[in-house]
Amino acid sequence: MAEFRVIFVANDYDATVGFFTDVMGLEVERSFGEIFRGTIFLANAGRIEVIEDGSGWDSPGVTGVTVSWEITDADAEHARLVAAGAEIVRPPEMQPWGHKSLEVAAPDGLRIILFEIVTAQ
Repeated sequence: MAEFRVIFVANDYDATVGFFTDVMGLEVERSFGEIFRGTIFLANAGRIEVIEDGSGWDSPGVTGVTVSWEITDADAEHARLVAAGAEIVRPPEMQPWGHKSLEVAAPDGLRIILFEIVTAQ
């Protein structure tokens, strides 16, 4: 296997793409719109793909899915996200396993956990 990619079918495509670019600060790898609209974001070692709902994808409407990735400074990222208008679900807090993590919500309710490794467990 090679690359790992998360595909997110968005009810509000424009708001979700705006969230990942303007709030999360992700770089767009490419966008497409031949059959339906989609945008692929670079997310460090992986990809997040946002596809417009109604595109014909048979999305199961999965709940309970969370995207998580490592960052270098949870407090600085929290301040940046607040300034960008992100919906903070949980501010930075230390976890028993040595991570300082925070949680934000994307426009369609996708939860994103950002974590800083403070102490190795």
